[in-house]
Amino acid sequence: MEKYKAGMFIYALAFLLGIVSVQQFSVLAEVSQLVLLSLVVLSLYYVLRFFVCKLKRHPFILELRLDIILILLILIGIIYSSFYAEHRLSYQLDDAYAGQNIVISGKVSSIPVNTGNAQRFEFYVTDHRFIQKNGKLNKTIENFPEKLRLSWYYGHVNAGEEWQLEVRLKPPHGFMNPGGFDYEGWLFQHGIQATGYVRKSALNTRNNTADWWSINKIRQSLSQQLDALGETQRETNSTMPLVKALAIGDKSSISQYQWRVLANTGTSHLMAISGLHIGLAALFSYVLIRRMTPVVIMKRIPAQHVALVGSMLIALLYAMTAGLSIPTQRAIIMLFILTVMMLIRRNNRPVDSLGFALFVVLLVDPLAVLSAGFWFSFSAVAVIFISICKGKTDDTGNTSVFSRINTVLKNWLKLQFLISVFLLPLSFFMFQQASLVSPLANLLLIPYVSFLVVPVVLLAIVASFVFPGISEQLFDVAAMLLDFIWPALSFLSAQPYAFWVQGDVKIFELLLATLAMVLIMFSRQCLHFLVSHSFSDQQMAPNNSSMLWVFRLLACLLITPLFVSDRQTLDTGDYQVTILDVGQGSAAAIQTQNHVLVFDSGAKFSDKLDAGSGVVIPYLRSQGIRHLDRLIISHGDADHIGGAPAILDYYPDADLIGQDIQNLHADNKKICKAGDYWQWDGVEFRFLSPANESVSLSGSKKRNNRSCVLRVSSASGSVLFTGDIEMEVENDLIEKYGDGLSSDILIVPHHGSKTSSIQDFVQAVNPEFSILSVGYKNRYKLPNKSVMSRYELSTRKVMQTDKSGAISMKMDGADGIFVESYRQVTQKYWHHRLN
Repeated sequence: MEKYKAGMFIYALAFLLGIVSVQQFSVLAEVSQLVLLSLVVLSLYYVLRFFVCKLKRHPFILELRLDIILILLILIGIIYSSFYAEHRLSYQLDDAYAGQNIVISGKVSSIPVNTGNAQRFEFYVTDHRFIQKNGKLNKTIENFPEKLRLSWYYGHVNAGEEWQLEVRLKPPHGFMNPGGFDYEGWLFQHGIQATGYVRKSALNTRNNTADWWSINKIRQSLSQQLDALGETQRETNSTMPLVKALAIGDKSSISQYQWRVLANTGTSHLMAISGLHIGLAALFSYVLIRRMTPVVIMKRIPAQHVALVGSMLIALLYAMTAGLSIPTQRAIIMLFILTVMMLIRRNNRPVDSLGFALFVVLLVDPLAVLSAGFWFSFSAVAVIFISICKGKTDDTGNTSVFSRINTVLKNWLKLQFLISVFLLPLSFFMFQQASLVSPLANLLLIPYVSFLVVPVVLLAIVASFVFPGISEQLFDVAAMLLDFIWPALSFLSAQPYAFWVQGDVKIFELLLATLAMVLIMFSRQCLHFLVSHSFSDQQMAPNNSSMLWVFRLLACLLITPLFVSDRQTLDTGDYQVTILDVGQGSAAAIQTQNHVLVFDSGAKFSDKLDAGSGVVIPYLRSQGIRHLDRLIISHGDADHIGGAPAILDYYPDADLIGQDIQNLHADNKKICKAGDYWQWDGVEFRFLSPANESVSLSGSKKRNNRSCVLRVSSASGSVLFTGDIEMEVENDLIEKYGDGLSSDILIVPHHGSKTSSIQDFVQAVNPEFSILSVGYKNRYKLPNKSVMSRYELSTRKVMQTDKSGAISMKMDGADGIFVESYRQVTQKYWHHRLN
């Protein structure tokens, strides 16, 4: 009978499979379909009851019963996740209300983050009213967004305060690019149903201050304290932002350089308050409470139980101080389950405890599967359990003190190595790269941060409520400890092969690699099973060394698809152009058979985010590109040059060509001018404008007309990049080149502004495809309607990045021009749809 029971872990995996399958849908199932699916589930349930009652002990029925239970759990996962997602989507703002003036009331529900001259915060809405044309506030709608993400350029709020604000909102909308961050998915997962900004208005009034016990007010106070400490150490590249991340879960102050070091060394997880930190808080408090429990209490309640409950409460307080983020919620659920099992003295298998925790986490939040942290945390715990099981089978039974110390050290080294290796394919799948120095970095940093830095940070948080002066000194000590280890991390990060860029990895490649690692780890057991079930002659020993290594070698073959690129190579004369979605700005990548060029770099959005690091570099990484040959900056407007420093920092060997590039650092740079050209792999690149180099140094305030105009052409097709040129230069180009401007694809000048795209220019280029790089609901209201009409009448197809996401165009001499919209190809049900 026992073999027909799968265990909680398998049941949880079945439920997980149902939930994950829903996240692959481009459109959620209709309610009628879900009702039909529910009826199928009920039918299966009654069929199961009937057969079990009639033929309870028949092996076939027992197997069928197990199969039906697993199918039921998959279907329940689909139904539950679908209804949960449908409910959340029902509160998203409709496009019809985007840009309207709305007065909202509610509470600031997060710590405000200062980004340049603006303050960004989350806002929980309790009331709303639309401002009508007559100025009255009387219109409301059903299912108005409950949670907003707002920016305010003219005011200041504090966490926990209640406000009335006049705002303009828009539906959740983000950039859509290969390898890029799914901002819309992040907003959906965090329950944010609209974004927008606070208008300058007399209606903006604070209704109430934050309660003294408000957890967000306490968190903001700690944040301000840590910021003040960080200001005094700014000249020494302070690690106080890292302490801030460990204390309250606020990572907004961590610099790009620090993030890069952490990413290159695979130690970013240590700066996110998650299972490790919550577990450590529980462990330290458990030891302390158990030692300090009075005898009077121990006579009635075991000290172990008091310590368990107390450590759980302290861990919960720490999680609340971290803002009860999704990772901390998962950690608290797992810790709660473990605590309850220990209190009721249930002796369950560790893997079943993990399964039960997984089941509860998914019930609380089925959208947790959209988070990379969910997969990394549960995968790491699974590896630990596998290691424990493996360790039991390999136990020698030696109990000497020296042997125990030696075993602990060996197990620690082995565990760190196994976690790093097992998570390597997942890192490739999630981020298109993985740290090769991660095993060594984590071997040093995990115990260092866990047993030195985190205890000091926890003591500092406690002291901040009683002895603020001591709290500041403890935070300084934590920063000093991180300062001490930081040079070692920086050294590892700077190594030539600190990380490996792989490009996009498919799900079946991830599963094959994971299966291979499991087979290798349990190779002896697997070989024993195969031999015992395949051969009657038991003289063929399962521990035979040669057979064991042959089995491991065959298992290694399953890993090879992970490192063998199936990306189609370009033939001579063929090339691919990708117009990236960078909002209101411009950035594109051109790939030939052996070379890569980036044209423009998008905007800089804040001190910590720009299109170069947030869009261009992730795209190149997703394509497996490790070397950039050339960066061209059409001109110095912020929406074209803003991401250039990040790109040049990441690819320091890239050549730099363009206008207004005097302040950019590159070993090889020059000004673009008409007539310059070069060839790569049968593809010609030729500048058509500006006429000479001197215009780059002119004092003119208007830089648009000195944009680098680049024509890329081969026998496979041609593309014309125009920057922000206006009518004057368009006329000059017509006069100088005439029919030589003709191109298959035109990157529309100046984002479709009415200052450009005169009819004669459009006719001279005569494009088959016209591409506009514009931002959704941009403040310039581009593209201009009359310009759009002009292109729609003259072009076979007009595409916009705000509607299509990244637009990829492959020039193939054999098959012609193939155009693909990334938003359409990767559409998920939570993504914003534009007509």
